[in-house]
Amino acid sequence: MDCTKLSFRETGLFSQLMVDYVEGNPQLKPFYSNPPTLEGLKNTLLAKDFTLENRHTLVQVLQEQYATTETPDIVNQHMAALADKNTFTVTTGHQLNIFTGPLFYIYKLVATINLANKLQAAYPAYHFVPVYWMGSEDHDYEEINHLYIHGKKYEWQTPQRGATGRFTTEGLAELLEQLPGNTRVFEEALKKHTLLADAVRAYVNTLLGNQGLVCLDADDARLKKIFLPVIKDELINESSRPLVEAQSQALSKAGYKQQLQPRELNLFYLTDTFRNRLVKEGEVFKVVDTDIEFTENQLKEELAEYPERFSPNVILRPVYQETILPNIAYVGGPSELAYWFQLKKVFEHFKLAFPVLMPRSFVLYISPRASHKMDKLNVPIPDLFLRKDLFINTYIKSSSNGQLSLKEAEEQLLNVFVNVKQKAEQVDATLSGLVESERVKAQQSLVRVAKKMLKAAKRKHTDEVRMLHEIYEEVYPAGIPHERRENILAIDNPEFINQLLELLNPLELTYLVLKA
Repeated sequence: MDCTKLSFRETGLFSQLMVDYVEGNPQLKPFYSNPPTLEGLKNTLLAKDFTLENRHTLVQVLQEQYATTETPDIVNQHMAALADKNTFTVTTGHQLNIFTGPLFYIYKLVATINLANKLQAAYPAYHFVPVYWMGSEDHDYEEINHLYIHGKKYEWQTPQRGATGRFTTEGLAELLEQLPGNTRVFEEALKKHTLLADAVRAYVNTLLGNQGLVCLDADDARLKKIFLPVIKDELINESSRPLVEAQSQALSKAGYKQQLQPRELNLFYLTDTFRNRLVKEGEVFKVVDTDIEFTENQLKEELAEYPERFSPNVILRPVYQETILPNIAYVGGPSELAYWFQLKKVFEHFKLAFPVLMPRSFVLYISPRASHKMDKLNVPIPDLFLRKDLFINTYIKSSSNGQLSLKEAEEQLLNVFVNVKQKAEQVDATLSGLVESERVKAQQSLVRVAKKMLKAAKRKHTDEVRMLHEIYEEVYPAGIPHERRENILAIDNPEFINQLLELLNPLELTYLVLKA
């Protein structure tokens, strides 16, 4: 594949916050600890304090979770290495999208693996483990229950609700039969596992386990027990909300939009059938949309006996992650990193090292069919990031050898009216407004003529216009960037993941266009 690298700014796809971060704008420095560089990662590593007791608990949980999965030696080695004080993790997190969901899921995992490898090469005295934090406690079923292949939507219908990691896989095998492409990886996972979290671990392990990727399901009582001090502090003191609000106000003052609004209590109550918010009303703690309620003492008893029933929301999930992992970097997308910038004061409150925020790899994959059309029309890659109408108009204009440009006529028109205005003002100063009004009308007439000329040119180039539409619709199916829509089964290339492993360098902080 041909690889073209563009800056985030060039693409026009990213917020000012994201562009400023990758470009090192000092205005953002108060909102994170260390920059996304090898040196920044090393400084974070040196600041990370993680007990051997917590390491042993983490290893025990991971090894039990992998007990029913055929695991490559490198994954076993990585899990065992986490017991050592010189081992650190690089983590990405994502929901349990069925059959990997959109392509950027794969890009995140590959970027995490490659970042760990870059760190291993740079700092061989330490050990680095890439980790996929499975969003097993997330309850947004509607966000994970479908995928798109060549524009067609395939959807999993299930009455199950609550934490998606606890869902059974009932109905997924039938859905899989409808999918095109090589689905054997997913078939094997579904044959061996009846819970969604276990099936996802199995197929991610098959796809990327040979690269040492470790999948962690944090929905575990032993891990929640490590997190108990944070949960208690949140329930009793409601600490995180004012801290997030203060950071958010500072971000707004600096000119950046807030991604999240914190709640009074940023926790859910979790069972096998629901994950509902906890709220405090007077002296009573209630679970929203249920009859469950606790006094403070009853809540403390519940915490001690069933820590796994308390689930962090999006505000405290990063805190949970950094509490139970010896983690130094989080690999995420723009919306994820945006809310991490709101959390630095929360980390300071809980005396946790703030990880380096690493933008995930962003990839625009151009299929062989679209690539052939681009070559035939000689379409420049940067033009793909224009709005669709501008993309087509730019091509037609560039193919016209200047015949569609009325710039020279506009300049001549302006000169004529400047001259007329000067003469009119000598006769009567009040005529200046009339001349200006006529100039605007004449300029608008030229604009209308230019639009008519462009429209006529498009009629003469109907084949080219059709191909341009087809190219753009492949790049932005349904108006959405390809990586956020299409599934990996739409890529007819068995070496695609291996090629990504070779090409994606998360330390470069660039946008990649891969042309098949």
